[in-house]
Amino acid sequence: MRIATLPLTLTTGLLLLGCGGTGATPTNTDTGISSSGISAGTSESSSGSSDDGVLFDMGADDGSTASADDGGDECVPENLPTPNATLQGTVFAPNMQLPISGALVYLTDDPVEPVPDGVYCAACVELACDEHFTLTGPDGSFSLPAVAGPGQQLVVQKGQFLRVIDFDVAQGSNVVPPAQSNLPGQWNPAAGMWIPRIAVYDADPDRVFNVLAKFGLGQVSGNGELVQGTEQFTLINGAADQGQTLDNLATMNQYHIMFVPCASTKYWASAPTVSASRAQNIRDYVEAGGKWYATDHSNEYIKEPFPNYQDFHNPGMPDLQPAYSSISIVVDTDLLAWLQALPPALKDIGGGNPTLNMLPAFQTNLNYSGIEAIHDVIVQDDMGQDVNVGHHSWVEGPCSSCSNPNQQRPMAISGQYGCGRMMYSTFETSSVAHQGLNPQELVLLYMILEIGVCFEDPPPPPPPIE
Repeated sequence: MRIATLPLTLTTGLLLLGCGGTGATPTNTDTGISSSGISAGTSESSSGSSDDGVLFDMGADDGSTASADDGGDECVPENLPTPNATLQGTVFAPNMQLPISGALVYLTDDPVEPVPDGVYCAACVELACDEHFTLTGPDGSFSLPAVAGPGQQLVVQKGQFLRVIDFDVAQGSNVVPPAQSNLPGQWNPAAGMWIPRIAVYDADPDRVFNVLAKFGLGQVSGNGELVQGTEQFTLINGAADQGQTLDNLATMNQYHIMFVPCASTKYWASAPTVSASRAQNIRDYVEAGGKWYATDHSNEYIKEPFPNYQDFHNPGMPDLQPAYSSISIVVDTDLLAWLQALPPALKDIGGGNPTLNMLPAFQTNLNYSGIEAIHDVIVQDDMGQDVNVGHHSWVEGPCSSCSNPNQQRPMAISGQYGCGRMMYSTFETSSVAHQGLNPQELVLLYMILEIGVCFEDPPPPPPPIE
């Protein structure tokens, strides 16, 4: 069975920048951003027990399915044990509060492949036909049919967040404690825990490092900020670095995820230019499996490396002033389902922050750029079929600082380049210290987790840069 592996699964390297299918008809796959695309040959509903080895692909938003592998005579139904147990629980983020949608949960007796330590191409993984699996629902819950017996391994994975624990399955109902099913918050392979290797610039505002801490990758102070020194990621001093990390591809390749928020690039001596060699490093990083994320004032770090994917409003000066707020619409169905399933306390954190009480609409604040258009970017896979690797739109809304304030525009997007993906949002994420996660921060976290879905082998090639 094939599964998606991520880094915020975020799966191989991701870099964030921000600031103050196949077939005769090309399809926008983003190569599979939706975690609902499951192919399991012949299966028992969502439990994943089948009569063949199965391919599990978390993410074909073109609705396509993969073919089943031949599992051999041992995989005929009469030779498979009948489930006599059930595992039930909920997968949470490392903070033990935020439910995780679309996480893979399964039991196995086989060795579990660890997350590589550095950028890599996240190919789908095949599970044996007799291994039961399920995906968590939008509320993070799961119910996993199983065969009772000692010495099994319970595996929970969302991209490059991976937890493996020993689990003795009793007959009947087994309640899995959240501490055994949550995504891990540290890289500790000896304890069966892997997380993405992440680097983030210490921008101010747009303090993405606070969002990562709230997700559970660091301690959080009483006013909602990272307690520096507790972070389970690399925090880069932007003033001292001046973007030099981006000039060293070997350094970039150490990370599965890198964030360079707007306010970090805005004050670099080179701003707002991106050298040809730095742009090439970005492309090489993403092609190898890296994840690259830019926001508002750092739009040149999407525009220059990937010019044929999108047009920014007023390309000569895409940094809009003043910043604008927008009543935005969630246009990705899986993201919307997850936001709708969040408990009330997470939908409305108070403190004057926007809420999720009017979904699919919510208010985005501190937008500093506008996207004029996103484009189809067509490549051919190894079968000669056309694949659209252009941007997938997650959130859309009007731009009051643009020349056409009524035009509905993409505001949060992600595209594919080789084995990796790039992301961009017109809005900042965490610019004013506050407790809890506001809607913009929740969208960021969801996108990071979802863009790490796996690729068939090989993924479509990168398109030529025009």
